[in-house]
This record gives sequence, C-alpha cells and structure tokens, in this order.
Amino acid sequence: MTDIDSVNRLPADYRPLLNLEALSRWTLDRQREHTADLATYEATLATFETALRSQHVPGDGRWAARRRARKVEKHLKALVRASQNAAQAAQNVRTAYADHVRTVAALPAQREQKALDKAARRQRGGELAAQSLNRTAEAMRGGGRTEAPAEGETAGQSAAGGAPGPVRGINDLFGKKGA
Repeated sequence: MTDIDSVNRLPADYRPLLNLEALSRWTLDRQREHTADLATYEATLATFETALRSQHVPGDGRWAARRRARKVEKHLKALVRASQNAAQAAQNVRTAYADHVRTVAALPAQREQKALDKAARRQRGGELAAQSLNRTAEAMRGGGRTEAPAEGETAGQSAAGGAPGPVRGINDLFGKKGA
C-alpha cells in the first residue's frame, strides 16, 4: 500500500478548517495543486494535439486526422476544465466561508437593531392610535349627537322622516354630516 492510499483511507478530521486562517491555507494548497495539474493537463493536451493531428493515413480526407484526434482531445480538455473549475471552487469556498463568518458575527447587532426598530414602530403606532382616539372622542363630544335616538329610530334613520338614510361613514351613525 502506498502512502497516498493510506492517507485516503484514514478518517480525516476537518474541524480545524472551521478556522478561517486554516481554511485559507488549505484552499490555497488545493489551488496550487489544481494549478499544477492544470499545467500538466495543458502540456499533455498540446502533445496529443500535435501527435494525433499529424497522423495521416493514406486515403484520409483534408480534416480526417483532426476529426480522429478530437475524440481523444475532448477528454483532455475536460480534464483542463475540471482542474480550472476545482481551483475556482477552492477559492469560492474560502470567500463564501469568510462571508459566512462575517455574517454570523454581525447577526447579534442586526437583531438588536431590528428589535429596537420594531419597538419604535410599535411606539409610533400606539401614539398615532392615541391621537386618533383623542380626535374621535373630541369630535363626538363637540358636535356629535348627545341624546339617544327616539323610540323606534335607529342611528341610521333621520329624525324627521324616520326613514333610514344612506350611511356613508361613522359620522352618519352619530348624526353628523359626512363628506
């Protein structure tokens, strides 16, 4: 068993990577590995392109060697792309975790501010409701109907004819003329 096989079989403890500095070092190592692999894959691709495209068989058409070579080259190009993507993904892990750590650190302050804003909104709402109630009570005391409706008359009926008039708002219920 080689040294690489034994490393891959060991149960790994990745908890130290939860430290941002340790994660940065680890992802930079991964990026270096993938960049080195990328250089190897690109050199291999160039070698295969040159060798396979130059293999002409008697009776080949103009692009026959290139078409045959593409069947092998596409797999090498996939290795190149995978290595590029892996290096980019390692960088993305590092930046995403840094953003996560920053977000988690800011949450208590954001939640406290949100609670303060909510309390202030409730206070303003309570003040507006109190003002509205005061205005309604003042209107009812000042110009509202003070006597009870006559016998058989409801709040929506006029005192003159006893027929119900149209009720357009709350003021009509108290005998005031509304808009």
